[in-house]
Amino acid sequence: MAVCQRCPGRVFPSAAALIQHQLAKHPLELPAPSAGPQTGTLPQQLISATKTARVRDAERIWNGLRKQEPVHVIDGAVLQPSTMPVSATTPFELVCSYNWLASGGFHVPGHAPLWQNLALPVAVPKDPKKTSLNPRRRCRRPSWTTTTYPFEQVLSATAQMRPDFTFSAVDVVVTRNSLRKLLDFCSGKAQPSFRIGLSMVRDTTLFIEQYDARAMPFQESGWGHGFERTFTRFPTGLEGSTSHDRFLRYKLGEMDCVVGFEVDACYYEPTRDEGDNDAVDALDMQGLSIDPPPPSDRHATGNKPTTGRLRSMQQSTAAELKSKSKRQSGGGIGAFLPQLWFGRTPWLIVGRHAEGTFTEIGVVEASAQFARWETDHQVGLRKLVAVLGELRDAVRKNGGRGCAGVCEKGPRGRSIGVYDLVREGVGVPEEVIKRFWG
Repeated sequence: MAVCQRCPGRVFPSAAALIQHQLAKHPLELPAPSAGPQTGTLPQQLISATKTARVRDAERIWNGLRKQEPVHVIDGAVLQPSTMPVSATTPFELVCSYNWLASGGFHVPGHAPLWQNLALPVAVPKDPKKTSLNPRRRCRRPSWTTTTYPFEQVLSATAQMRPDFTFSAVDVVVTRNSLRKLLDFCSGKAQPSFRIGLSMVRDTTLFIEQYDARAMPFQESGWGHGFERTFTRFPTGLEGSTSHDRFLRYKLGEMDCVVGFEVDACYYEPTRDEGDNDAVDALDMQGLSIDPPPPSDRHATGNKPTTGRLRSMQQSTAAELKSKSKRQSGGGIGAFLPQLWFGRTPWLIVGRHAEGTFTEIGVVEASAQFARWETDHQVGLRKLVAVLGELRDAVRKNGGRGCAGVCEKGPRGRSIGVYDLVREGVGVPEEVIKRFWG
């Protein structure tokens, strides 16, 4: 519990709720430092003259809410799972793909960087300590708060790749990272408070966006991003790319979802005849060479896409890359399976190194373990489906206006509150709605 020193008698269930109140009632002031820690007050590090990271996080999470009372609350302690089984065996289809460009635009369709079968050992540069974002990706995507409307790039890319596609039967459009956060909530795992953006189109399709993504300082620098940059390269015509995103449509129980995620690499399994994994040769054999677009369009900036003649990368070649120090014990993929499962990513490539010198590369067919993982986590997955349904119903209850879903720990455990936003939302333009929703 926490109390506001400027409002006698006001008690709040958490520090974040107190900060929300203070931002609304006393926006230009911070609590004065006390002589020492006091029960029921904020910790000393939260009330310094310069706002701490925790205070800034709370500001981001609670900023822009119309009221402090939620429209709806999902209580993790009493959440019940949905009834329909959840499985990765349900069919999926590619909706769109694109590459973010260092110039600030994006290229449609996209292609992941190709895995390079380099002779070992290979020394890679150490990652910088300043940011947790891969240097390749620093110029990647704009914040959801600065885009014209939710998932603008997705709808633009879909219009080019799937002009006849309709979203009218889609229940949820969401990123893999948001699904992982929500699954952790459903599974009762400890995690920091987070916020997601919620927008509704035509009272049918819920858009869920990660709101609080930002660069964070490393606890210590490693070699993971250097591993990716050294062992992959983008195909000819896409050398200016910073990352590759794709969106798949598949069923999560009874929910029809379009799920977006990043793919680290395109990996071609060695054939029996050739016995190697030269990704460039494999790309050429598959007829997947890229014809670069006209020079005037190749380096478009802003949110305008460039286009080129490129066959879509097959999902069966999608790979996730991880690096591990030889000092680290264990080598299982259990911690990575949620990420791989939600992205239907069949391959995991793990590089082992000693102080940045990679001497071992292991390739795991992760898809072979999907069935066991989803069986072990079936209750959590079904609760996730229930949460998606509750979030959609909550936005409908709010008249379809834009909302924020805030997950935090309260007196009874973790819960997700759905709050009405001060702004009316970043509505999808009517011409886009007519095109995709009829």
